[in-house]
Amino acid sequence: MGGQQQREIGAQLGAVKTIPEVGALRACLRMGVAGGYTPATLIQLTQTLSYATLAEGGSVLVAGAKGGHWADLVLQDIALPIQRSNLVTNGTGVALIGIGPRYGYALVAIPMEPLERDADLQLYDAQWSCAPEDLIAIGELLDGAIPILQRAALLRLQPPPPGLLLHIANQALDFAARQHVTLTLANRSLTERLRNHEDQTNMIVHDMRAPLHTLLISLKALQRQGFDPNAHQELLGVAQESATYLLSLVNTVLDSARLETSSWSLQLQPTNLVNLIKTVCDPLRQLSHIDHPQIRVEIPAELPIVPVDAHLIERVLTNLISNAMKFTPAGGEVRITAQVTNSGHSVEIRVSDTGYGIPAEAQTHIFERFYQARDHDRRHGTGLGLYFCRLAVEAHGGSIALESEVGRGSTFIVQLPVRV
Repeated sequence: MGGQQQREIGAQLGAVKTIPEVGALRACLRMGVAGGYTPATLIQLTQTLSYATLAEGGSVLVAGAKGGHWADLVLQDIALPIQRSNLVTNGTGVALIGIGPRYGYALVAIPMEPLERDADLQLYDAQWSCAPEDLIAIGELLDGAIPILQRAALLRLQPPPPGLLLHIANQALDFAARQHVTLTLANRSLTERLRNHEDQTNMIVHDMRAPLHTLLISLKALQRQGFDPNAHQELLGVAQESATYLLSLVNTVLDSARLETSSWSLQLQPTNLVNLIKTVCDPLRQLSHIDHPQIRVEIPAELPIVPVDAHLIERVLTNLISNAMKFTPAGGEVRITAQVTNSGHSVEIRVSDTGYGIPAEAQTHIFERFYQARDHDRRHGTGLGLYFCRLAVEAHGGSIALESEVGRGSTFIVQLPVRV
């Protein structure tokens, strides 16, 4: 109606006639088209019917519950010179009866399920008709209680031309087909997400089982008596390592979820990246032994002060360097470098290794959530570590990339912007 002669006249009808339920109106539509419709489809269908039959003006009767249903949305958006009247009925469902100078229509929709569920997902058993005989039957049922349904007005109605009916049906079918495609794609996406979450759960449970088992064995052994102090300290170390791994895994899962929903509030502070890199690398170098690759840090004495969440970036670097050590054999090397790039607008940190390398087909997916390379790539885990790194770096407005060649190692490149 869009402000064009829209007038609420239901209040002027006095004691309006109340019919048992909308289903009684539906029984009058013996020449109509029936089907299952969503609210969106009903809105589109009603607008098509209204523009096709009421282009020259007319009136619309809304029978059903008072307000708050999809019919109200329809009538708010129709820019036609039509009037509206209301008829309160018992039960659920909505009926719209439009009467124009030459044509008319009736649309009755009854919910198939309880209305407590999401209104947008509600499915209606609907039927519509443009046949004058059906509209006359509705008028007789209501016994002329509504002015627009007086018998004289109904007898003037004509059957819409076949071309007009085809247009209405075509519009409804086209909209339904597009909705079907949309729902199919949404269902496919949801199915894929559910499968991914199931895989995630399986991977996380699998990843937690081994350290939990180790932790329990260590604690049981510590409860026993009769072993030397060295063994005692060794068992404590094993238990602590397992507990630390489990805590890191849980934090990665939770923090990845917070970062991907933008619910993480970055604690940006001016940070000396030289000190931050050394804070990460020094403990790892102290813990290394003959079975680990050598860690080499080659960074300038000074780098620009960069505003970052130091805790997050420290975890990113720890993750990248630990991964490089994990996938580099003894005798190999893990190299950490840093330099100013992009004409001084960013700092680039590189973590390189001389390990197995990553196949080309895996490189495009390596930063995706839950992605794991194949077994022969010798990479295992939940697939969340590098995903977390990407989210954390991108939250700073930076980027992370990979350069790798099978048999020649890998280099992970982190770019952090310098905000002056």
